[in-house]
Amino acid sequence: MPTQGATKTKQKRSLLVILGIAVLVCVVAVACIINYSEAAQNKREAQEAQSECSEIASQNSELESFLNDENHDEYYEKIAREQYDYAGDGERVFKYDSSDE
Repeated sequence: MPTQGATKTKQKRSLLVILGIAVLVCVVAVACIINYSEAAQNKREAQEAQSECSEIASQNSELESFLNDENHDEYYEKIAREQYDYAGDGERVFKYDSSDE
């Protein structure tokens, strides 16, 4: 017949084992949450990189078509209008300054 001291010792051990298992489960749960968060961040970064890659590929194909085209006048006109605010014959360029608002 076990003594009362032995029963208390077994209860303490089983309590420690349960507590240890609970701590281990918590640590694993936190690690899973962190990994999931990092995976989601990596997925967003990969999508951004893919989007940027697609944009660069589009720019590359536009530049390749420009290089293959013999008439560059349209391109020069586009650059002059977009970057330097040039106007064509009979046109006026109006600029809107939004910094005063």
